Amino acid sequence: MSISTNKEKNYKGKIKGCENNKKFHWHIVMFDKEIGQMKEGKYTTIKKLNEDLGLNLNGDYVRRIMTRYRADTTMRNKENSFLARWGHIKINKINEPII
Repeated sequence: MSISTNKEKNYKGKIKGCENNKKFHWHIVMFDKEIGQMKEGKYTTIKKLNEDLGLNLNGDYVRRIMTRYRADTTMRNKENSFLARWGHIKINKINEPII
């Protein structure tokens, strides 16, 4: 028996019921510049959040938005600053079951 088949035989995959889509993990409030209104929603993954709101966020951007870490609060870089682009978004980490 080769090593690769032994590894495949022992691999059981994810635990039953540990899917990421059974709970809301992100609550977002943002201002949509195009229509001039606030949007609010709950999402299970960052990928789903990006698809529904037309954003391009990754885990690092979400963390920076939540904590305002390295956010250039003086807006020294004008339209290229972090707050000019993402200052209108508030993201909270939640753990709510989907009803």
